[in-house]
Amino acid sequence: MIQKTLTFQGLSRLFFTESEFSLPDGWTKLTMDCSMVSPGTELFCIREGKTCMPGYIMTGHTDDGKHWFVFPSMQESSGAHCNLRGLSPESLLLPLPEDFPLELAGFLRFINIGMHPFNNVGILPDRVAVIGLGPVGNLAAQTAHLFGCSVVGVDPSESRRKLARECGIEAVIPPLEFEALEREFELVIDTVSASSTLKASARALKDNGSCSMVGIVKPGSLPASELCTEIWNRNLLFRSGWEMKNPLSLTERNLKRGMRRILDGSYVLRPLLTEIVKPELSEIARIYRSLAEQPDKYFCCAIDWRA
Repeated sequence: MIQKTLTFQGLSRLFFTESEFSLPDGWTKLTMDCSMVSPGTELFCIREGKTCMPGYIMTGHTDDGKHWFVFPSMQESSGAHCNLRGLSPESLLLPLPEDFPLELAGFLRFINIGMHPFNNVGILPDRVAVIGLGPVGNLAAQTAHLFGCSVVGVDPSESRRKLARECGIEAVIPPLEFEALEREFELVIDTVSASSTLKASARALKDNGSCSMVGIVKPGSLPASELCTEIWNRNLLFRSGWEMKNPLSLTERNLKRGMRRILDGSYVLRPLLTEIVKPELSEIARIYRSLAEQPDKYFCCAIDWRA
């Protein structure tokens, strides 16, 4: 059995790395159904130009035909764009109902990321701001709405603001409008985590409010003393939003909640899936270039390994 794993050396060169597939004792073999491209983390890694095997969002089936969504352990979180995969007992395999649309299963990972900030607050906030309306931010805003919170989405892209409206997020504003807001939100979910957004988050939070830094924190010009002064004066809390730092039991609960909400139609997902392609290098190269160069037109793409 040959395992084919999508491999990049920058955006301009991609190929399949092939190796003989072997399964250690106690591991689970999955034949891939679909894997979803993350337009944030993956493109960030690929643009560095080093040889990498990106991808961490996958759905596959065991030899008995049962379908599973995979939340991999940290050690197994790369190389998800492949035809075969072995998963250790440290990875979480969640069984999927027979009627679950496999092409949408990847959105469970984004739902989980956007749901974790609500696990870390004792009381559900009345007002929530979500900075960045990419896949994670859009679904974090949808989650806030489903939880009964008043939510405001923030993004510089008019097309992403329009897409958020299509998904039921009525209050969407550009960053300049958000930067003018003061002490309005109990929770800010920052999927960007740049100097400008962290500064705006502190200003927009009510006293005792919290910011979940979902995005990887970027180097920038914001002095630590300026942010820490706001934190000290108003008892603000800035915490990591990195999903891998949360207990696996909470992740499993989030995924199961997300699964039920997808099945009952609570989440609006179809407009978020721009394209599904076959596992052909030319098609995969095209969607990666489109995600990198046309972020206003390309939102999320999936590779259908069943094709």
